[in-house]
Amino acid sequence: MSANTTQLTFISMTIIFLFMLSGTSGYSETEGIEGIPMTITARAEVAQRIDYQSLSLEDCLALARKYNPGLIGATERIQELVADYQAAKSRFFPRLVLVSYYERTNPDRLSAGGGLTTQPLFKEEALASVSGKQILYDGGKTYYNSRAAEIGAEAQRQEVQRTADEVAFTVTDAFYRLIEAKENLKVAREALQQRQEFATLTEAFFKAGKVTQLDSLRARSQVSEAAQAKIEAENAVSLAREIIARAIGLKEEAPLDITGRLSDELTPAADINSLWQEALKTNPEIKKLDLEIEQSQTQIKAVRGTYFPEVSLQGDLGVRHHDLGGTKGEWLGGVFIEFPFFEGGLTRAQVAKASSQYLQSIEKKRDRLDSLKVNLAAAWRDQENAHQGVITTRQTVVTNEEAYASAQALYRNGKAIGLDVLQSQVDLTGSRFNTIKYAVAYEIARARIKQIIGSGLSESYQQSNIGGQNK
Repeated sequence: MSANTTQLTFISMTIIFLFMLSGTSGYSETEGIEGIPMTITARAEVAQRIDYQSLSLEDCLALARKYNPGLIGATERIQELVADYQAAKSRFFPRLVLVSYYERTNPDRLSAGGGLTTQPLFKEEALASVSGKQILYDGGKTYYNSRAAEIGAEAQRQEVQRTADEVAFTVTDAFYRLIEAKENLKVAREALQQRQEFATLTEAFFKAGKVTQLDSLRARSQVSEAAQAKIEAENAVSLAREIIARAIGLKEEAPLDITGRLSDELTPAADINSLWQEALKTNPEIKKLDLEIEQSQTQIKAVRGTYFPEVSLQGDLGVRHHDLGGTKGEWLGGVFIEFPFFEGGLTRAQVAKASSQYLQSIEKKRDRLDSLKVNLAAAWRDQENAHQGVITTRQTVVTNEEAYASAQALYRNGKAIGLDVLQSQVDLTGSRFNTIKYAVAYEIARARIKQIIGSGLSESYQQSNIGGQNK
């Protein structure tokens, strides 16, 4: 083999080796990138080893934004769509391809014309070349595809915000459900203590001959029912803690507790029409639907670009070696026009598909607007009902407290029967449970309105760290 052949072969093998090395390096980089989330996860697990015994609502929301798997997945998808945008935009730049090969063939083959020849033919050939292609015009396909990918990434950012609002509502709901369970447990314990004291009093009156045995049995039965209610309330607290831990996304089985209280002062809901107008401006799901419609329109333009010819500037520069004739450089350059005049209806079908997706996006937005408006009306109604329910039950609690104190005093003086006291105890306990239920329903309805309006909500729907509302 001549020196030129050896040199060209060495260059070719070097190029191949470098490409193999770069491919291995790219694989290692991918492994490294994939390893980053593992490192972050490990650090997150270390960071989670903290005391969760006094979490406010704001603490719970901050932890959910950091650890909730649904929110993390939605955020990560932004990177996928940004990569799609980068891939679509890459067609704006020239494409360079490196080609290198070496081959040996039999010298007694037929000539290029297919006949026998007495001239010797080469038996070794090698090539090293670089070819490039720069698109000058493609009917706007590259521009509109990159624009559609960019809009898709922005739509996903709105989806992340929608997911964040949904997670915030889920965590807020779980937070107030835990407050409700803890408040119910306090009421159940107090009710059990009242019934135990009354059972002791009734037993003493029975032994003294002041009441019948039926009064004593009724009192003890009420004690058993109150004990059962206390156990159920304790189990409800445990379940509520588990629910809020899963809503946040905590992986550790660490004990969790919260600090917060129900608001003492409740405000009526704002005007529903103004809330709806605000939701139209700030709701991230509506923004996402608008972007999806815009993306569909852009994709139609991109597909229609296939109807136009593609004009490109192409060139090739390289070195070719034959054992007969030696080594010599070669090049090629020119402007190329590609016009697909028949594709079996492919482009027409793609345009029809993109147009259908555009119409689907319009109808999807109309359907979601109707659903969101109904959901807002339902949340507004729930808040108003809960607000009035809190006012009513608070008055009922005051009345039942007075009735219980009066019945107990009359019973001690022998002017009332045990059934009157037991009934007043049941009424008082029920009214306290109802007050807690309506207060929690009020907070959850506010959180639901906040979710529907979106993160750009008015100040009247911001929540404070104590678990209540800003006054």
